[in-house]
Amino acid sequence: MRLFSPPFLLKTIFFCLFLFSTCMFSQEREVDSLDQYSFQELNVKFNNAISQDGNLAKLYIEKIIEIANENQDSVQIIVAYNKLGNIEDQLGNIEEALISVEKAISISSKKSKFKKLEIYSILTKGIILFSRGKYKESFESLTIVYNFYKNGDKPYIINLIALNIAIIKNKLGDHATAIESLLKCYNKYNNTSEDDRNNLFPEDYLTLTLLALNDAYLREAIKNPTKKDFLLQAASKYTALGLEETTKTNNIPQLITFMTAKGVLYEEKGEYYKALEELDKALNKVKEFKQPGLFTSIYYHKGLCYKKLNQLDKAIDYLKKTDSVSQKNDLNYPILQGTYYALLEIYKDKQDFENIRKYQDLYIENDRINDHLSSTVRDDIHKKYDIDRLNLEIEALRRNRLKSSMIIGILILSLIIFYIFFRKHKQKNKIAFQKLIQKLEVKQEKTIIKKPTKSVIIDDEKVIQVLKALEKFEEKEWFLNKNCDLAFVAKKAKTNKTYLSKIVRERKELKFIDYIRNLRIDYALQRLKDDAVFRSYDIKSIAEESGFKSSDMFSRAFVKNTGIYPSYYIKNINKINT
Repeated sequence: MRLFSPPFLLKTIFFCLFLFSTCMFSQEREVDSLDQYSFQELNVKFNNAISQDGNLAKLYIEKIIEIANENQDSVQIIVAYNKLGNIEDQLGNIEEALISVEKAISISSKKSKFKKLEIYSILTKGIILFSRGKYKESFESLTIVYNFYKNGDKPYIINLIALNIAIIKNKLGDHATAIESLLKCYNKYNNTSEDDRNNLFPEDYLTLTLLALNDAYLREAIKNPTKKDFLLQAASKYTALGLEETTKTNNIPQLITFMTAKGVLYEEKGEYYKALEELDKALNKVKEFKQPGLFTSIYYHKGLCYKKLNQLDKAIDYLKKTDSVSQKNDLNYPILQGTYYALLEIYKDKQDFENIRKYQDLYIENDRINDHLSSTVRDDIHKKYDIDRLNLEIEALRRNRLKSSMIIGILILSLIIFYIFFRKHKQKNKIAFQKLIQKLEVKQEKTIIKKPTKSVIIDDEKVIQVLKALEKFEEKEWFLNKNCDLAFVAKKAKTNKTYLSKIVRERKELKFIDYIRNLRIDYALQRLKDDAVFRSYDIKSIAEESGFKSSDMFSRAFVKNTGIYPSYYIKNINKINT
């Protein structure tokens, strides 16, 4: 069984500036009047918006960057790009988040007087990478930050890294060691006076430690049935403390996670109806909060509870919802693996072999990804991500500044190469998109009829009959049928498969499979361009509506025909229509 893996667990560590709540601003009214506000007023509005609406906060900070650039205020530009990076990460736009932070690093690295701002930016990058499961890359950034502050006046940096190390160990299955490290973090916090805590610990340090302790005890309880009652009791203790703390601080995402954890505790105790009751409370809170990423864990555990209660239709429904709402990233792969495994068990009992094959493939793929993540990081976790060893490595770096400079130089060069590659790729996608839109507009104005390039050996009368049938086939959009194969179309055209294949090859100048693929992709392109509601569907639903059996098949066909991904096309169509 896989436990929940809250996507915000790490990213909220960094100064805790960017938390959501249930209130929403009226975005359209604010956008129309941004020009009337001063730089200072925009900053005030941004600070208010970050705890209310990430999208609105993004609009404010983009305007702030625009003004800072006009004023050539480097300090404000650097700070603003860091804030934009955090907002983009909060919104799930990881690539955009890293690009923004890289801009801050690039600007601040050009002048020595901006060194602290450069370190601030590198730390922002490290936390963003950490929150997305990019542990090795994050470690490189955190090492630079640690080296800068180790003899300075920022003791909370050491505490932050210690907490992160414990969380990583827990994620990689070393729960017992993680519990030991987390208890040290917790006791160190409790043994520090309230007056000193602000200087020694990041804000939200306590709730994040409680979250990690709760998760570690739950996972260890599953691994050790003989100690399960004791471990679940410990998890209950930290869940209760976390609920109390997050209720006081009104930290809605963490409150939802502790509410979910309470439901999981009942699930582990076998009290499934109580578990469903607590999970429903968490679900209602998520619906108020309007943050889709928090649905994943709740749907997953509701699905498991219904499976244990033998209410299999409800179990399938919630497990499929887990797959549907989950973003495919390092944090969610473990929970998806559990989802596919549970569905496999259900469909095995139902002897539904089509779905068995489907979820077996998905399970194997996710298992491969999970094994890859563990194998590439596990050794480094035990060797590097330990405070004592980390201190030794940093001391070695201090004694060998030349080597350190070379490493940083290689890192900067790598970032520059990555940025150039990204810009070229972005420009290539833009050109492909523009050509695609022009092609769609031309297609609406006229229809190009291709002449056969070689003689047809079938009777002309029969050819005409089949071509007319194909025209009807296209007009009726029968190609949207998922089972549309050569036999299906031949039956519609009242001919045999051999004749149909030959006519399509000679008159359409295409293989039959390419002919059907082109019709489906053309349909998807046009409908996405014209239908705003269709654009709001997830990729899986768009694929099914366009006749494809899976989102992967649809995406591969889309890229093959257009040169760009469906998500890029939809994003830019939305820009055109707004």
